[in-house]
Amino acid sequence: MGRRSINKIRKIEEKLSAAQKERNETRKQSIKELHKLARRHAIAVAAIALSGQPKIDEPLRRAWGRALQHYEIKGEDYIADPGRLSAEIMQGRPASERLAEIFKMAPVWLLQFTGVAMDARFLQFDLPLLAEPLRWGSNGYEDARRWPLLPDGTMTAGDPIPHADARQFWITVFCKITVAIPDFEDNLLEEHEETHSEHPGLDDLSFALDLDERQKKNGLAMRGVACAESLSGFLIGARGGPEDTDLA
Repeated sequence: MGRRSINKIRKIEEKLSAAQKERNETRKQSIKELHKLARRHAIAVAAIALSGQPKIDEPLRRAWGRALQHYEIKGEDYIADPGRLSAEIMQGRPASERLAEIFKMAPVWLLQFTGVAMDARFLQFDLPLLAEPLRWGSNGYEDARRWPLLPDGTMTAGDPIPHADARQFWITVFCKITVAIPDFEDNLLEEHEETHSEHPGLDDLSFALDLDERQKKNGLAMRGVACAESLSGFLIGARGGPEDTDLA
């Protein structure tokens, strides 16, 4: 191989290395943003569990409106300053301890529907068993995939999802599995070329991410920093009264 060919190969390798570093940094920033969004999401669900009087046959936006009303927080105020609700819910205690305490007593359907299991992976708090088989509807499934936004309607809305339907796999991995995944965020940074992780749950999660990506482009697949930042401004947005609070 001539010197010219060697130099060309070296330049190609340098470009690939630079591109890889850029992808890694983008992925790292996305995961950092998702961690922040997961905390806001978990606190909102905790508020609903404590003070929203959630009902399985009622749109979740109404329970969210009641929770905001209980804490005397307007929707626009929550968007501008989510720290106030966080202080009300956390009461100065560690997030992992306080959230585990709240969700231990929360209804299983609420925890499944809101995808709190995903919050637990980012924030490392314990959850009760969520494997109870519940009726999911097609519209409820799409609503749940809004994470890190809250669902807007009901879990059972739409046509019932059959037990053998592929969507049940997504529901199981994202909404029911509560086994802790050590170093979850670090593992998410691993290269896609690595086909197997040391934790089987992470392999399932990666598979579900790929499945969700194929089914719908705006699912829970890793979003870019710009997308995550735009979500942070409107996360669980509320612009109406307690009965018509908009979660979009």
